Amino acid sequence: MNVLSQPTRPASRARTKNHGPRITIGLINNMADPALKVTERQFRGLVAEAAFDFDIAFRVFALATTRRSARALDYIEANYEPARAVKSGGLHALIITGAQPQADRLCNEPYWEELVELIDWAKSHTASTILSCLAAHAGVLHLDAIERRPLPQKCTGVFPFAAAASHALVGGRSRVRLSPHSRYNGLLESDLKQAGYAVLTNSPTHGVDIFTKDFGSQFVFMQGHPEYDANSLAREYRRDMDLYLRGETERKPARPQGYFEAEAEAELLHMERRAFAARSGAPLAELAMIDSLAPADAAWRDAAVSFYRNWIEMIADAVGRAYAASAEMEAPEFASEPYVW
Repeated sequence: MNVLSQPTRPASRARTKNHGPRITIGLINNMADPALKVTERQFRGLVAEAAFDFDIAFRVFALATTRRSARALDYIEANYEPARAVKSGGLHALIITGAQPQADRLCNEPYWEELVELIDWAKSHTASTILSCLAAHAGVLHLDAIERRPLPQKCTGVFPFAAAASHALVGGRSRVRLSPHSRYNGLLESDLKQAGYAVLTNSPTHGVDIFTKDFGSQFVFMQGHPEYDANSLAREYRRDMDLYLRGETERKPARPQGYFEAEAEAELLHMERRAFAARSGAPLAELAMIDSLAPADAAWRDAAVSFYRNWIEMIADAVGRAYAASAEMEAPEFASEPYVW
């Protein structure tokens, strides 16, 4: 893979504690059962790495209206808080994940009403909220009636995105960073700009990556998945191949672009030709080779850590200003009052 210059992590700095107030970040994990634990680990690990010297508390929540297996519900009951607990206070920021779509339109998903109620709450009770992938699509649909558009083919791979404007989250204009994407739908930049969203990173080929809008809380929308592990796209590709070869979908799998090394690409091309020719008779065991060909390292990791570090610093600044403004008040509760950016 042609790895572009990436922001680097502050690995050489001494780890000294930041003396600002503790920052509490909540994760509303709405991913499907097979990805529930992985997604939690990915976001928890990325935030911890980016936090560095900040005192961070990380809480995890689950929507009550998302359909779950009995096993997933047992795990959630033991390890998660109900999403309604978000409103009890104590949070400075939220991350809301997407979910595997079940309905023809997002507003018909069983969890829709619960999700948009939390989005509305976050507008005036968090310093910032990140809406990831499908949650970003749900957010703009609810907030500004912007419909996502189906893509002619799945957008999957690791792509370079350039900063469309200088911003504290992404650095200077035209700075390029890699980000993994995995989606069947997208948002038009023209629709977003018309509704007042600021596009932070984009690509002429793959569209919008990160965009923001101030709702009292600084909302950050991400169509990509910077939290992904090095092997995440390989696992998704194997899943898509498995579904297609079993006849559970007629959607022909798209191989992730800009992700596998050249030798791995050649091996996968031969595997695809054999599998597609045989289809129902293809040996599914051969798909295991996909996992073995995944890259050992996530080329986008430094950029992901840099972005989340910038996000945490923005939250810390807002919390610090709120704390200073409330210094003469008794026991200020940051998450119960709107933030001013």
